[in-house]
Amino acid sequence: MVAKCANPTCSARFRYLHEGELFAIEFQADSLRHARSVDPEYIGHSHDCEYFWLCSSCCCTMTVQPDRDHGIILVPKKKPPLAVCGMEDSPLMAA
Repeated sequence: MVAKCANPTCSARFRYLHEGELFAIEFQADSLRHARSVDPEYIGHSHDCEYFWLCSSCCCTMTVQPDRDHGIILVPKKKPPLAVCGMEDSPLMAA
């Protein structure tokens, strides 16, 4: 269950779905932990889904990506072009 922001340096607690951003990350099931994945029918097809949440502040600047060694990593979001940010109507942008 998601209890706090996935950013280890942030102490925000998860309370509402409309605050922040929720991520569902699918991982390949570990055959040693999951008995059903030993069955040949499930080998290569079993996945675990884990949920991670970034608070409203953290989701503005970063996102969550799966990582084989650490489970997930936080990566900075790429800045959108000025036109996407609504700057195209700015008097400074008019020539």
